[in-house]
Amino acid sequence: MAALIGSGGLAIAAQAGATPAGQEQAVKYSECMRANGVADFPNPNADGQIPYGGISVPKAVWVNAVGVCKGLQPPGWSTDAQRTPEQQDAALEFAQCVRDNGVPDFPDPATARDPLIDTSKMRGDVSARSIPELQPAVDACRGLFSAALPGPLGTGQPG
Repeated sequence: MAALIGSGGLAIAAQAGATPAGQEQAVKYSECMRANGVADFPNPNADGQIPYGGISVPKAVWVNAVGVCKGLQPPGWSTDAQRTPEQQDAALEFAQCVRDNGVPDFPDPATARDPLIDTSKMRGDVSARSIPELQPAVDACRGLFSAALPGPLGTGQPG
């Protein structure tokens, strides 16, 4: 599944670090997020990063999971990640691409701190799973999604 990011402008590209302890902590955080309702929250990749680009559950579920798991946040975790102007341009192109691929109510991220995907602004506060056309559209726009991620994963270049 494509990465779907947190509420309140959270843009997650946490760097757990190359240390085994940092990687283990990032895995525990991911497990906690899944155990608290964010079923598609990914494990860290080989570089220790947790790439996650949108709210995939109702906002209340997300806020609860972030609160419960706060003590497990990996090193380098940032709730203040912000896209560069180039990444924000890619984010707006990503939103248009998703709309062009079958999700007409997909919102633009209004600011560089807004999530790339926020289902709470679509059809009410719903989960990504309740919008069947969302995942194929996100998959079709994956290069723009990656280019829009802030932090070490985002390149700022459309793909």
